[in-house]
Amino acid sequence: MAKLSFKSPAKINLALHIHRKREDGYHELETLLQMVSLYDRIDLETLASGIKLDCNAPGIPRDRTNLVVRAAELLQNAYPEKSHGVRIGLEKNIPSGAGLGGGSGNAAGVLMGLNVLWDMKLGPDDLIPLARKLGSDVPFFLTAPCAYGKGRGDEVSALQTPAKFYVLLVNPGISIATSWVYRNLNLKLTKRGKNISIVKKFLSGSQVACLGECLENDLEPVVFKRYPEILVLKGELAGLGANGCLLSGSGSTVFAVFDNPDRAKSAYARVKKGSRGVFLTETVSSFSEFWPQEMLNYP
Repeated sequence: MAKLSFKSPAKINLALHIHRKREDGYHELETLLQMVSLYDRIDLETLASGIKLDCNAPGIPRDRTNLVVRAAELLQNAYPEKSHGVRIGLEKNIPSGAGLGGGSGNAAGVLMGLNVLWDMKLGPDDLIPLARKLGSDVPFFLTAPCAYGKGRGDEVSALQTPAKFYVLLVNPGISIATSWVYRNLNLKLTKRGKNISIVKKFLSGSQVACLGECLENDLEPVVFKRYPEILVLKGELAGLGANGCLLSGSGSTVFAVFDNPDRAKSAYARVKKGSRGVFLTETVSSFSEFWPQEMLNYP
């Protein structure tokens, strides 16, 4: 195969609980991850050698500081006898530094896409360890559209996919470094005794109204203290008939969930009048919504 094209979805964190700081410097956490229908597009083309990245978005690095380049390098170094060169075309729609996992999803997609393009015949047991080296969120994008994460967030298990519901994403145009948020996290201020199983139960049962009432993110206080305008944004969304609103991951995107399509569309129309990055999405329930048949049936 010489060329392959596919989409790479965004994600939201419906719950994010930080328990403690680990000896390796990372944080022990629990999270519920859900893919949503905001996509980047990736085009892969085999070259004789090297890695070339083209991207439509200004400010996106084209060198190995970009996770998609590192993903390709990782495969080349791990399996030199099976790999080739590649030209990667990346069309960005997911905002960067937004808590939506755009870069992580791109990296996961490149791992799987090159596995197919180069006919490497690698399975999940081969790809997931590589994904963990790239970032805590990367394994999720190879696992399931809806999943539970623990450890650093990279120990991921698939959850029953809920019935589709609308998710309104609003990005205020602020890029926030995840590392900065965690450095400024005060674990003494995070609540104890949280039970993510309640959120998981409502999610798997497609009880969106109940789910919306128990959305929770331990990183919100850090972000809201530094960027009070994001807290204001969350309050604005809460007043538009949503079942619940939350900061996604380390931000800066705030999302609102809706079990009523008309309310979701009405909220989108009202927020879209502003200058912010606004996206009305649905939850993703299958890899078939963004991967072509070649990737779904491989190996």
